[in-house]
Amino acid sequence: MSMKRLGLGDSEAGFTLVEILVTIIVGAIFVGSANLIIVQHTHLGQRGRDLVLANAYVEGKIEELRSQGFSSLSNGTTDITNELPSDLKAPHTASLIISSQSTSIKKAVISLTYNDQGAVRSYSYTTFIGELGVGQY
Repeated sequence: MSMKRLGLGDSEAGFTLVEILVTIIVGAIFVGSANLIIVQHTHLGQRGRDLVLANAYVEGKIEELRSQGFSSLSNGTTDITNELPSDLKAPHTASLIISSQSTSIKKAVISLTYNDQGAVRSYSYTTFIGELGVGQY
């Protein structure tokens, strides 16, 4: 029995197996690419948030040191890990090193390390605090 006798024309015959397979392959490539883009976007977003958290913490800590003033800063190393924001991915550590550069200038170094989705990120921030205040050496 031919298709012509059933009333089915060439336009109503449907898709061939090859056309369906090509469509499935193209769709799978599209979905895979979209998934990769979303995963990378999420990773970069989290990495940016962690860096902003670290920078904001260090800026606040430096301002706190400047508010304390030159004479209240003691030379030495202090573990400040317990002060880190809880949103910063563990394991994370931080230390503060204060040293005298001269009789009127102290150097403050904050070293910070945290987990960035399996990779260890380490940053070191340095500032100078003068006896006469900000910018007054």
